[in-house]
Amino acid sequence: MGAALALKHGAHSEVALAPRITSLRKSLLARMGLRAVELDWQCRELLDLYCRAKSKVAAVDAWLETNELVRADGTYPPVLKLYVSSLNSATRALEALRSALRERSQTDAQYMRALDALNHE
Repeated sequence: MGAALALKHGAHSEVALAPRITSLRKSLLARMGLRAVELDWQCRELLDLYCRAKSKVAAVDAWLETNELVRADGTYPPVLKLYVSSLNSATRALEALRSALRERSQTDAQYMRALDALNHE
C-alpha cells in the first residue's frame, strides 16, 4: 500500500520531483540575481537541499488537494509524516542558506540581493 501511495503523490519519485526541483532552483536563482556557479559549494548544497525538500512539500500539497486529509476511519495518510519531515527540512535548509548568504554579504554586495530574495521565500 505504501508503494501505491508513493506513486500517487510522487514525493518519493526522483523522476516526478526532478522537474519541480529544477524549476524551483532556476526561479530562486533568477530572483536572487545569481547563477549557480556564483555560489560556493556550501550555498549550492543548501540551495539543493531546500529545493528538494520544498518540491516534496509541493508534491504532497498537490496530492492533498484531491485526497482526504482525514480518512473515514479517522486515520491520516502515511504521506503526512513525509510532509511534516520535508516541511521541517525545507525550513531548516532555507534558514541555513539565508545565514550563509548573510555572512557572504558582509564582504560581497552581490549577495545582498540574493538575501533579500530569500527573505520573501
